[in-house]
Amino acid sequence: MADSVKSDGLYTVLRSRILNGELRPGQSLRLRTMAHELGTSATPMREALNRLHAENFVTTEANKGFRVATMTLEELEDLETARSVIETELLARSIAEGDRNWEANLVSAHYRLATCVTPNSFSQSEAIDAWDIAHAEFHLALIAGTSSKWLMSFAQQTTAQLQRYRRHIILRIDHLNRAAEGAAGNAVLSREALGIEAHTALLEAALARDKLKAEALLIDHVRLAKEAFLKLARAGGIPSVDTAA
Repeated sequence: MADSVKSDGLYTVLRSRILNGELRPGQSLRLRTMAHELGTSATPMREALNRLHAENFVTTEANKGFRVATMTLEELEDLETARSVIETELLARSIAEGDRNWEANLVSAHYRLATCVTPNSFSQSEAIDAWDIAHAEFHLALIAGTSSKWLMSFAQQTTAQLQRYRRHIILRIDHLNRAAEGAAGNAVLSREALGIEAHTALLEAALARDKLKAEALLIDHVRLAKEAFLKLARAGGIPSVDTAA
């Protein structure tokens, strides 16, 4: 039981460090070194890493141990496509089934997102964290009006993976801002992809129970986010989003 409790805590710590970029894509996770650093033993550390491996945050190879999962433009595009399919279905169901509590939670989540500053590469880590959490909460609130546990589970998985990509890319937009050519266009792209306006339009359509409009807005929003982040990554010289050596 003690090892299980330790494993839960280690899993939470490691997952957070992967999502916020402290543990970089492709970085080697040496079992005993990590266990020593976090003041634990190899057994609970291995259990935690195996859980992260099951969620695709960590990879493992025979005789090479664990590594933080790498990032590729192809996977980013695949994740955004999966997100569009899953969230559009959940949004349609939520509009049909959502009650007053769903509406209230959605309005509250939108307010929290609206009070956050849209992040850029010059944002402090705390500001990026605040926006990232509020953004994920808004999109999950938008689709939480239905009772489909499996679809919600898939949505949460794609959300977590995309959070990792977005933070990784946002922290590298400075490479683009330093170049005079294309900097303004990239800034517009990031504002359109991350700004509050698109989220407000989604909120209003959902509350109006306008299923067709809400679906179209969400599909367009996800498409724009995918195009923006792919362009930002490529423009920053990241043909296959940056990995650790």
